[in-house]
Amino acid sequence: MSTLEQKLGKKDFVSDQDVRWCPGCGDYAVLSQVQKVLPELGVARENFVFISGIGCSSRFPYYVNTYGFHSIHGRAPAIATGLKATRPELSVWVVTGDGDALSIGGNHLIHVLRRNLDINILLFNNKIYGLTKGQYSPTSEVARTSTRAPPSSRSSRTATCSTTARSTT
Repeated sequence: MSTLEQKLGKKDFVSDQDVRWCPGCGDYAVLSQVQKVLPELGVARENFVFISGIGCSSRFPYYVNTYGFHSIHGRAPAIATGLKATRPELSVWVVTGDGDALSIGGNHLIHVLRRNLDINILLFNNKIYGLTKGQYSPTSEVARTSTRAPPSSRSSRTATCSTTARSTT
Protein backbone atom coordinates (compact mmCIF):
# COMPACT_ATOMS: atom_id res chain seq x y z
CA MET A 1 0.00 0.00 0.00
CA SER A 2 1.48 3.35 -1.02
CA THR A 3 1.38 6.28 1.35
CA LEU A 4 -1.05 8.02 -1.02
CA GLU A 5 -3.66 5.38 -0.17
CA GLN A 6 -3.14 6.08 3.54
CA LYS A 7 -4.34 9.22 5.28
CA LEU A 8 -1.15 11.16 6.01
CA GLY A 9 -0.76 13.96 8.51
CA LYS A 10 1.93 16.39 9.58
CA LYS A 11 3.51 13.83 11.92
CA ASP A 12 4.22 11.56 8.93
CA PHE A 13 6.57 14.21 7.52
CA VAL A 14 8.48 14.87 10.76
CA SER A 15 11.87 13.12 10.76
CA ASP A 16 13.66 11.63 13.76
CA GLN A 17 16.52 14.17 13.45
CA ASP A 18 17.14 16.88 16.04
CA VAL A 19 16.57 20.30 14.48
CA ARG A 20 19.75 22.36 14.83
CA TRP A 21 18.76 25.92 14.10
CA CYS A 22 19.30 28.82 16.45
CA PRO A 23 16.51 29.49 18.96
CA GLY A 24 13.95 31.88 17.49
CA CYS A 25 15.05 31.29 13.88
CA GLY A 26 12.30 31.71 11.30
CA ASP A 27 13.34 28.45 9.63
CA TYR A 28 11.33 26.58 12.30
CA ALA A 29 8.10 28.20 11.12
CA VAL A 30 8.80 27.35 7.47
CA LEU A 31 9.58 23.73 8.37
CA SER A 32 6.41 23.39 10.42
CA GLN A 33 4.21 24.82 7.68
CA VAL A 34 5.77 22.65 4.96
CA GLN A 35 5.25 19.55 7.11
CA LYS A 36 1.63 20.65 7.62
CA VAL A 37 0.96 21.30 3.90
CA LEU A 38 2.65 18.25 2.35
CA PRO A 39 -0.13 15.78 3.31
CA GLU A 40 -2.69 18.09 1.68
CA LEU A 41 -0.96 17.97 -1.74
CA GLY A 42 -2.17 14.46 -2.59
CA VAL A 43 1.33 13.19 -3.40
CA ALA A 44 2.63 9.93 -1.97
CA ARG A 45 5.36 10.55 0.61
CA GLU A 46 7.84 8.46 -1.38
CA ASN A 47 7.41 10.84 -4.36
CA PHE A 48 8.66 13.94 -2.53
CA VAL A 49 12.33 14.88 -2.86
CA PHE A 50 13.96 17.83 -1.09
CA ILE A 51 17.30 19.03 -2.50
CA SER A 52 19.41 21.63 -0.75
CA GLY A 53 22.78 23.32 -0.97
CA ILE A 54 24.82 24.76 1.90
CA GLY A 55 23.72 26.99 4.75
CA CYS A 56 21.27 26.99 7.62
CA SER A 57 18.20 26.40 5.45
CA SER A 58 19.94 23.59 3.65
CA ARG A 59 19.65 21.23 6.62
CA PHE A 60 15.95 21.07 5.69
CA PRO A 61 16.07 17.63 3.97
CA TYR A 62 17.22 16.08 7.27
CA TYR A 63 14.12 17.37 9.03
CA VAL A 64 11.46 16.15 6.59
CA ASN A 65 10.61 12.45 6.44
CA THR A 66 10.91 12.17 2.66
CA TYR A 67 13.72 11.54 0.21
CA GLY A 68 16.36 14.24 0.34
CA PHE A 69 19.72 15.26 -1.04
CA HIS A 70 22.11 17.69 0.65
CA SER A 71 24.25 18.93 -2.25
CA ILE A 72 27.11 21.36 -2.64
CA HIS A 73 27.01 25.15 -2.40
CA GLY A 74 24.72 26.74 -4.98
CA ARG A 75 24.13 23.60 -7.03
CA ALA A 76 20.73 22.43 -5.74
CA PRO A 77 18.83 23.86 -8.77
CA ALA A 78 21.15 22.02 -11.19
CA ILE A 79 20.69 18.73 -9.34
CA ALA A 80 16.93 19.29 -9.13
CA THR A 81 16.85 19.93 -12.90
CA GLY A 82 18.53 16.59 -13.57
CA LEU A 83 16.22 14.74 -11.21
CA LYS A 84 13.06 16.31 -12.63
CA ALA A 85 14.19 15.62 -16.21
CA THR A 86 14.73 11.94 -15.46
CA ARG A 87 11.86 11.42 -12.99
CA PRO A 88 9.10 13.89 -13.96
CA GLU A 89 6.54 12.17 -11.70
CA LEU A 90 8.40 13.26 -8.56
CA SER A 91 7.52 16.36 -6.56
CA VAL A 92 10.92 18.08 -6.47
CA TRP A 93 11.63 20.83 -3.95
CA VAL A 94 14.76 22.99 -3.75
CA VAL A 95 15.51 24.45 -0.34
CA THR A 96 18.07 27.23 -0.39
CA GLY A 97 19.12 30.43 1.31
CA ASP A 98 19.91 33.90 0.03
CA GLY A 99 23.65 33.25 0.03
CA ASP A 100 23.40 29.79 -1.51
CA ALA A 101 20.92 30.74 -4.26
CA LEU A 102 21.83 34.33 -5.05
CA SER A 103 25.61 34.26 -4.73
CA ILE A 104 27.50 31.16 -5.83
CA GLY A 105 24.31 29.55 -7.14
CA GLY A 106 22.83 32.63 -8.84
CA ASN A 107 23.32 31.36 -12.36
CA HIS A 108 21.81 27.96 -11.50
CA LEU A 109 18.75 29.61 -9.97
CA ILE A 110 18.22 31.79 -13.05
CA HIS A 111 18.54 28.80 -15.40
CA VAL A 112 16.09 26.61 -13.48
CA LEU A 113 13.58 29.49 -13.55
CA ARG A 114 14.20 30.13 -17.24
CA ARG A 115 13.56 26.45 -18.03
CA ASN A 116 10.21 26.71 -16.21
CA LEU A 117 10.42 23.20 -14.78
CA ASP A 118 7.77 21.92 -12.40
CA ILE A 119 10.01 22.42 -9.35
CA ASN A 120 9.19 24.14 -6.06
CA ILE A 121 11.82 26.50 -4.66
CA LEU A 122 11.85 27.60 -1.03
CA LEU A 123 14.29 30.51 -0.72
CA PHE A 124 14.98 31.43 2.91
CA ASN A 125 16.11 35.06 2.93
CA ASN A 126 17.55 36.09 6.27
CA LYS A 127 19.73 38.76 4.62
CA ILE A 128 22.93 37.42 6.16
CA TYR A 129 25.12 34.34 6.01
CA GLY A 130 23.61 32.84 9.17
CA LEU A 131 25.76 29.72 9.27
CA THR A 132 28.91 31.83 9.59
CA LYS A 133 27.09 34.12 12.02
CA GLY A 134 27.14 37.43 10.29
CA GLN A 135 28.90 37.76 6.96
CA TYR A 136 27.02 39.90 4.45
CA SER A 137 24.88 38.05 1.91
CA PRO A 138 23.69 39.24 -1.51
CA THR A 139 20.48 40.54 0.10
CA SER A 140 22.01 42.31 3.12
CA GLU A 141 20.96 45.91 3.54
CA VAL A 142 23.63 48.36 2.38
CA ALA A 143 23.77 50.10 5.77
CA ARG A 144 23.92 46.86 7.76
CA THR A 145 26.85 46.47 10.13
CA SER A 146 28.37 43.21 11.24
CA THR A 147 31.23 42.15 13.46
CA ARG A 148 32.06 39.38 10.96
CA ALA A 149 32.55 41.51 7.84
CA PRO A 150 34.54 44.70 7.32
CA PRO A 151 32.70 47.82 6.07
CA SER A 152 34.70 47.65 2.84
CA SER A 153 32.92 44.41 1.88
CA ARG A 154 29.54 46.12 1.53
CA SER A 155 28.04 46.33 -1.92
CA SER A 156 24.62 46.88 -3.42
CA ARG A 157 22.16 44.13 -2.62
CA THR A 158 20.49 41.75 -5.04
CA ALA A 159 16.86 42.55 -5.78
CA THR A 160 15.54 39.00 -5.49
CA CYS A 161 12.07 39.45 -6.97
CA SER A 162 13.12 41.54 -9.95
CA THR A 163 16.06 39.23 -10.69
CA THR A 164 13.87 36.13 -10.73
CA ALA A 165 11.07 37.86 -12.65
CA ARG A 166 13.47 38.97 -15.41
CA SER A 167 14.83 35.43 -15.79
CA THR A 168 11.41 34.04 -16.70
CA THR A 169 10.44 36.59 -19.35
